[in-house]
Amino acid sequence: MKFLQFYKNGEAALGLVTEGGIVDVGANEGCPKTMLELCRSGDVAALKNLTAPIVDEASITYAPIVTGLEKMLCVGLNYRAHALECGMALPAEPTIFCKLNNALAAHNETIPMPCGAVEVDYEAELVLIMGENGKIFAATCGNDFSVREWQKATTQWLCGKSCDGFGPIGPYAVDWATLGDGGLAISCRVNGELRQNSRTDDLIFNAQQIVDYLMPRIPLKAGDVIFTGTPSGVMMGWPEDKKQWLKSGDTVDVTIEGIGTLTNTLA
Repeated sequence: MKFLQFYKNGEAALGLVTEGGIVDVGANEGCPKTMLELCRSGDVAALKNLTAPIVDEASITYAPIVTGLEKMLCVGLNYRAHALECGMALPAEPTIFCKLNNALAAHNETIPMPCGAVEVDYEAELVLIMGENGKIFAATCGNDFSVREWQKATTQWLCGKSCDGFGPIGPYAVDWATLGDGGLAISCRVNGELRQNSRTDDLIFNAQQIVDYLMPRIPLKAGDVIFTGTPSGVMMGWPEDKKQWLKSGDTVDVTIEGIGTLTNTLA
């Protein structure tokens, strides 16, 4: 099943994507009103027969696919080809860092360029959305925007990763039982130009391995999200004389097979 979140009376509301349109799930008695509530219950089967009320998707303002979450975790250097393009050895264990919640953003949201930043990069990523008890509930598209000169200035990456809006996720989430992560096509385009083009079976650590690694170290809660890493093709890996860092006005599209396309423009 496929879900989204949209703003309704100023609050994030859960929508179910159907052939007949977007069902306002929370308008039905006893149904979850947000993605976080659905992650906590995990009961997607109870929603499969909902048909009303219908919301016109063309008229909505998208919210981040999950809101009210506690943690945004990320895995670095988790595609074989990406590690190679960066000249780094394949990691023996997942490299974990985080984005702070100010980085959370939605599909079609305009992302502000950080003042003074030059080496602004894109990273198309499959993002896990957690359910209860360490279970993967769903997956969505994400873009791990990064300021490379700030990321590389120290051994800690946080300052290059947590600028406002630098963690957009959406527009849709697909429940994990339906999707899985085996061999999904993943790509990134900048102003329509293909920059990344890979499949999730190039992951060094797959989704379940990441969750199994994290749970004893950073207990995961329902609604937490995990950016699982980016394929080759990021600007950081390009030759110095060919780098084209992102700039104001650029539009970046992240597409994952079976999920959809996340679009953001930099201001």
